[in-house]
Amino acid sequence: MKVFLALTICLAMTQGRVTPDYFPQCKKSDPEINKCIMQAIEVMRPRLRDGIPEVNIPALEPFAVPTLKLDRTQPNLRLKAVVKNIRALGGSNFVVEKLKLNLNNKYAAEVRLSLPHLAVSADYDVRGSRLLVLEIDGKGKLRGNFTGISVIAKGAAKVVEKEGVRYLQADKIVTRVKVGHGQVAFDDTERPLAAASAANFFNASPGVVLDILSPLVDETAAAVLKAFLNKVLAKIPLHEVLLEDDHASPSYGMPF
Repeated sequence: MKVFLALTICLAMTQGRVTPDYFPQCKKSDPEINKCIMQAIEVMRPRLRDGIPEVNIPALEPFAVPTLKLDRTQPNLRLKAVVKNIRALGGSNFVVEKLKLNLNNKYAAEVRLSLPHLAVSADYDVRGSRLLVLEIDGKGKLRGNFTGISVIAKGAAKVVEKEGVRYLQADKIVTRVKVGHGQVAFDDTERPLAAASAANFFNASPGVVLDILSPLVDETAAAVLKAFLNKVLAKIPLHEVLLEDDHASPSYGMPF
């Protein structure tokens, strides 16, 4: 009778679980939780490439962003643009170099990762913009190759409750992105000669242009990362990936 009852409880728990049974978990009190989560990321890496629809994790190959609206004015830069159909290849090759969690009465994290290469394509519509002395207007297709990318992201999450179930929600994220080198090309349908000049200008001095664009890149990366995390976290109950002390602790996990 006890065996039957135990099997019934296990079956009920499995059926009620949102995350797939292969989804990793960690124990909140684990003194080596940073190591546990980094191991979990490696365990999940093959599945992250194609995405996990059950928990809203999109594919990393390619990683797609439908639309970005860019509006920024700063010294040497005035940019007003709408960028659509963004696709990036190479994201699944990220390397987590450092991870630091603070779970002492809060949910905070700092991660440093690198990307060897990203190939990006997108449709752009730029109006009334300027980079240094170069006036930029046009509409068309952007293609870019970027290498030696490093990202430092710091964030905090808060607990929200929905229908009696606790979830995490990313509250604040700040990123710092460095790009070692880049080359771009524009297929502009309105001003092809001007677009070719802009590409030549960038490709001749990518470091200079990327330094000017860095505040915009940082803000955009933080916004995309926050939207990505909240889409995923909204689907995953906190107790299914971050176990409290009264649960058995399977190896690996990813709370934030």
